[in-house]
Amino acid sequence: MLFDIVQLGPAPTRTDRHCLAGICTVDGVPSRRLVVVVDRKAISLLAARYSDPESGAWRIEGLPQYDEKQLLVLALDDTETYNAEVADYVSQVAGEGV
Repeated sequence: MLFDIVQLGPAPTRTDRHCLAGICTVDGVPSRRLVVVVDRKAISLLAARYSDPESGAWRIEGLPQYDEKQLLVLALDDTETYNAEVADYVSQVAGEGV
């Protein structure tokens, strides 16, 4: 066959273009918290990372593209002092260098 290197079918899902990021604070002070990202439609865990204890910053990369407002982000308090903070109907942005 002349074109034996061509593969037909759906394109592979890209995971190098989208990210989520933010800062966790408790009473205005940057804090370490577990940040969890959930797909709202499937109710499935997509990613989880701890925020930086010094700056409160967190960043999750390597996510495939999701529809607008399809994600739910939770910041969980493992000290059992505060309720979780919730950001609902979250949309991704293009990551740096994309």
